[in-house]
Amino acid sequence: MKKTFLLLATLLMMGSAAFAGGGIDISIGPKVGYQTARLSYQRDDIRAGFANHFTIGLFGRVEIGHLYVQPEVLWFKSSNAFNFSIDTTTASISGVNIPDGLEFTMTRNAMNIQVPVLIGYKINLLDKLALRAQVGPTANFIIPEKSEIRSISMTENVPEEIKDAEFDTKSIAWGIQMGLGIDLLRFTLDVNYNLGITKVFGSEVINNTEWGQYIDTGNIDNTKQNMFMVTVGFKFL
Repeated sequence: MKKTFLLLATLLMMGSAAFAGGGIDISIGPKVGYQTARLSYQRDDIRAGFANHFTIGLFGRVEIGHLYVQPEVLWFKSSNAFNFSIDTTTASISGVNIPDGLEFTMTRNAMNIQVPVLIGYKINLLDKLALRAQVGPTANFIIPEKSEIRSISMTENVPEEIKDAEFDTKSIAWGIQMGLGIDLLRFTLDVNYNLGITKVFGSEVINNTEWGQYIDTGNIDNTKQNMFMVTVGFKFL
């Protein structure tokens, strides 16, 4: 994580030095926005996005002609969930009697610090209006918080044998962001899609409960972070 922030600082310092010589333009500023699994222009959906998936951070941009590099540091809360079941066949072979049809969902809440580094191309449409396209890698640093297990089978309550199960949470989830942006005066609008490369949950059960070794983690891959991110920024420089 320290290396990532050092890279961002180096890029901005290089841009500042070049800016002083008149060869490169540099912009720095705050941005706010939200995440969503589905883009919508409906006002209620946008309000719900800000209320439930609020995002805040800083961005920098170093421009050389039509090309630019845009590193960002974004903070947001996330809630990842995946379904799992109990492998009764393996348990039966081991002599453990587990009822059939037990299925559960685990929801893990977490704080996230996301660091994308985007490379883009900018087209000036009018004097103060420009259209951008961008793509780049992103590192998502995950700080897990409370987790919750719920039953989604015919069993109403979560059995005591599985209540304390916890799954390994990756400290970094890697992804690729791609999207479009608009600059109007000092304001920026970015709509990016985050394509998750690594999954959030690992396959290991941390607190090995009585049934922990029989948990089927076949759905772990579904915890990759695929989402849209809509942000509005303001360029101080």
